[in-house]
Amino acid sequence: MKSLERYILRQMWTPFVFATVVVTAIVWLTQSLQRIELLVEHGASLALFGWLTMLIVPSLLAVVIPFALFGAALYALQRLHADSEIAVMFAAGVSLLQVARPVLLIAGVAAAATLWINIDLMPRSYRILKAGIADLRADVASAVLRPGEFMAIREGFTIYVDDAQPGGALTGLLVHDYRKSDITVTYLAQRALLKETDAGPVIFLVNGNVQRTDRKTGAVDIVNFDRTGINLGAASSPRDLLLEMTERYPRELFNPDLTNAYDRENAARLIAEGHNRYAGPLYAFAYALLAIFALIGGPYNRRGYVIRIALACAAAGAVKVIGIVLTGLAADTELYWIIYAPPAATILAALTLLAVAGPGARLAPASAHGVA
Repeated sequence: MKSLERYILRQMWTPFVFATVVVTAIVWLTQSLQRIELLVEHGASLALFGWLTMLIVPSLLAVVIPFALFGAALYALQRLHADSEIAVMFAAGVSLLQVARPVLLIAGVAAAATLWINIDLMPRSYRILKAGIADLRADVASAVLRPGEFMAIREGFTIYVDDAQPGGALTGLLVHDYRKSDITVTYLAQRALLKETDAGPVIFLVNGNVQRTDRKTGAVDIVNFDRTGINLGAASSPRDLLLEMTERYPRELFNPDLTNAYDRENAARLIAEGHNRYAGPLYAFAYALLAIFALIGGPYNRRGYVIRIALACAAAGAVKVIGIVLTGLAADTELYWIIYAPPAATILAALTLLAVAGPGARLAPASAHGVA
């Protein structure tokens, strides 16, 4: 790589990294606040909360990186224009390709990073996140049982205590279990003890009764007891949890399990998501070429490039919106190739325009500089 290209690379690399970090941090902060219930309702420590929320960063990077690259390319090339460095380069006989090569090199790095995130890092991190949240919600011993408050330990399971003492001793206990669709079970007990066992956390109740209500008939069955136990372990292990689209690797997206009801109903959407994972890196090259064409692909303009930059931003936004729309359309029509159309068409159009405008872009600055 020549010294000129290394110089352009440095001008491009710093704003790219800065934009990626700042935008990702802002979006991460807004997303992490949506999971604040892990602290409030389930008593997660700050360290655990931070770890679980950090696991959403890969999915954010997959979206942020192409846009950060686009912004960095516009900023770097506009700065070179403002200092008349682009004009001097072209006047000295530097080709458009030599100026564009460092930008495309960083675009290649961004595309490779996006591909790795889409096919491996994102599903891996989301699986860890889902398992961690499931374990936290299932682990009642780690939850803060606040006396005098009803707490939803997990969906379909609510617990209330008059007093919670160290060592898991509880008094004045009410447990409302409505996880089953046909019956509701309510336990009342004077005292209880919460203990961790091999089968998971168990509450041992003393002196109380259990009320079973049939939801269909409304019949109520009440039984008194001296001692009984309730297993509060997770209804299913983390590995048995249903995997959502973001938690699946491409091979699982392209090969839905048709014996599973969710996969069978959403097979086309899963396959479309798989293609979308591979189409994502193409946006890095599309945005980089848009920025290159906007700043150095047209005739030299001493008045600035505000209009070109605005048009490039509008084009980048339109390409992404069209891509989202076509991804949904592909799931409905099973024409999965259209998912690749927006970035591929943008790349082809930008390359064609750069090939046509290249000679003019080199000569116009030199002529204008000479007249001045």
